[in-house]
This record gives sequence, structure tokens and C-alpha cells, in this order.
Amino acid sequence: MKIGLIGAMDQEILLLKKEIEGLKTEKVGPREFHSGKINGQEVVICASGWGKVAAASAATSLINLFGIDQLLFIGLAGSLDPRLEIGDIVIAESLVQYDVDLSSLKGIGKVESPLWINFSFKADTEIQKRATVSVNRFVANLQANKYPHIEGKYFPEVYTGVVGTSDQFVASEEGKKRIHEKFPEMLCTEMEGAAIAQVAADYGLSFTAIRIISDKADEQANELFVKSLFSNIGPISVEIAKLFLSCVSD
Repeated sequence: MKIGLIGAMDQEILLLKKEIEGLKTEKVGPREFHSGKINGQEVVICASGWGKVAAASAATSLINLFGIDQLLFIGLAGSLDPRLEIGDIVIAESLVQYDVDLSSLKGIGKVESPLWINFSFKADTEIQKRATVSVNRFVANLQANKYPHIEGKYFPEVYTGVVGTSDQFVASEEGKKRIHEKFPEMLCTEMEGAAIAQVAADYGLSFTAIRIISDKADEQANELFVKSLFSNIGPISVEIAKLFLSCVSD
């Protein structure tokens, strides 16, 4: 089995490159894809760039050019649920493109989509279980002080549920409230996950996403996002990804 790992930004995923045995780097379009093995598990990693189009492009390259069998996205997200604090971790049970709205077509007779008409994609149960085991092991290791390179006191809560995707960085209480009123089940918002889920669904591949909460999607979101980005996100993502790959190998 070959696992594809995607992060939107270099800081979210590319520290993992140092862990790859037999590293091979290939450039496809604007992106570099790094392949090899971690603990005996075949893996290909890349940074997609921000937004749904960039994420879909990266996922399609991983599938068609590198022959991956599963897709995992790791990165930051803004909290929509008041229970979630900065640093908490969300494992996607499903991913929704909440900025896609076809409701106005319902009153114009029978309109059939050529492909998808529902833009909510449920994660495969097995990969979701492996993600959950990986994150729980990560938290246990944190509590046992096994990660001295992760700064500060960090003891995240872990949630499983709906992750929302749109081509918008949400940074206002009003915008957050509108989303939460329409999608009360949604735990967090980001800009790539559901696009990757759609590509995976096109090809019949299993997928999920692991998101670390960087901000509350409010007026302080920009400042907190940058702070999260340049502090612990790289080490956190790397440690979770290594545990996930270990679970696959098991």
C-alpha cells in the first residue's frame, strides 16, 4: 500500500521529508512530490497550496502519477464549534464543501448533475479508525513528555465529526455565525479537505483529514493562524503522520 500525505503549506507537512528513507523528489507543475519509505511504509508527500483547486490538483497528481492507494490531509483549521479550543485536533468523519449551493436549481424541473450533486463525502471507516488511533497515541505520548521539541504545555482534546471546506479564510464572528447556523454539525472550517475527498471519491480511494485548530475563525483568526503556523504545527503534523504510517504498517 502507498499512502499519499498532503498539507496545504510547507510548514504543515514537509518536515516529514527528513524521515523518508530512499528519498526521491520529483517536480510536477509547481509542486514537489517526495517519495520513499517511512518505517517500511511507502509514502508520497506534497504541499498542495491553499484552496480547493490547488488541493484537487495535488490529489489528482498523487493518484495518477504516483499510484497512491489512500489519501490523508494534515493541517490547520478554524474552530466553528464553541467546544473546540486552539490546539485541539479534529479527525474528519465526513468533509463538506459548504460553499457549493445548488438549491436554486430545485424549482426548475428535473436537473441532473453529470457527477456529484451532494458535496458531502464520508471518510472510509478503516482509515478513520487508523487516524483516531494515531492521534490518541500522539496525545498519550504528549502526556508522557515524549516530545520535548513541541513547545509549551500542550494537551489537546480530540474530536471526530464534520469538517467544512470553502475557498474562504473565515475571520469574523458574523461569518462564523452564518456558517454555524446553516451547518450546526460542522466542527471546523478549512480550505482544502473536501476537495481532496471529492477527488478520492472519484477514484474510489479511501481518505480522511486530521485538522489542528489554529484559531476561532473570528477577528483574531489572522494573528492566531500565523502564530500557530510558525510554532508547533510542523512537529505536531510530523509526529501524527509517523504514527499514522506506523498504524498502516501494523
